[in-house]
Amino acid sequence: MLEHISEFTTWPILTGLIIGYIANRIMSGEGKGCCMNLVVGIAGSYAGALISHLLNIDLFGKGYLTNLAFCVVGAVCVLWVWKKLFD
Repeated sequence: MLEHISEFTTWPILTGLIIGYIANRIMSGEGKGCCMNLVVGIAGSYAGALISHLLNIDLFGKGYLTNLAFCVVGAVCVLWVWKKLFD
């Protein structure tokens, strides 16, 4: 049972860090730290899922790289909105 819990918590955290790091590098040219990358990555994952839903693209079963691309696009959108609102 514990191996399933570790898989359930490890992958979203790792992918959130990677997605946030990539999005921060695209938007500002540098990473913002683990916590900020994680928050941006998780928010970007939800935004990417929303974008794919609005475009009528079903991401289920499309592969890891397709999902990663939509999550990065969503994270870049989150960062763009953040900069417009707070900078």
